[in-house]
Amino acid sequence: MFNILTARDFYSMLVEDFDDFVAEPHSARRAMHCAITAYHLHEWVWGDWLSKDKVARDAMGIAARDRDLFLQWIDQRCVWFRMIQDLANGTKHFARDPGFDTVFVGGFGDGGFGAGPYGKGYLVIDWGEGAGDQRWLPSAHLLEVVVRFWRDFFQKYLPSPD
Repeated sequence: MFNILTARDFYSMLVEDFDDFVAEPHSARRAMHCAITAYHLHEWVWGDWLSKDKVARDAMGIAARDRDLFLQWIDQRCVWFRMIQDLANGTKHFARDPGFDTVFVGGFGDGGFGAGPYGKGYLVIDWGEGAGDQRWLPSAHLLEVVVRFWRDFFQKYLPSPD
C-alpha cells in the first residue's frame, strides 16, 4: 500500500505514529493512529513472513500455521496488547464500552495525582474507582509498552534484510 510494503515498513510507521503521539500526548487522533497501527502490525508480520517461516514459528513455540495462535502468543507475552486491540476495534466498530474509560485530562487537578505530565494535557485510561491506586494508566505508558514489545519482537525474530 503506497510505500508500506512489508512488516518492517509497517513497524517503521508505528514508530513514527508513536513519535507523533509523544510530541502531542493530548491528541486523541495521534493516540488512536498509534493504537490501530500497533494492533494491526500482527497481521502484517503474519502475512509478510511469519506464516511462511516455520523456523521462526518453531522458535516461538507456535506449532501450527495459524494466525490466531500467533495472536495468543502475543497476548501471553504482552499483557497490554489486548487493551490495544480493544482500542483499535473500538474505532473500527464504533464500540464505546471496552471495559475502561478513556479520558482527556486537560487541567490542574484532573485525573490521577502524578499520573501524567504536570500542567499539560494528556490522555489516560480510567479503570474506575474499584482499581484503587491502579485506577489511572496514562495512554503514553500503554502505547510505549506495546511499541517496545514490537521493537524487541523484530530484533529477535525478523529475518535479516539480507
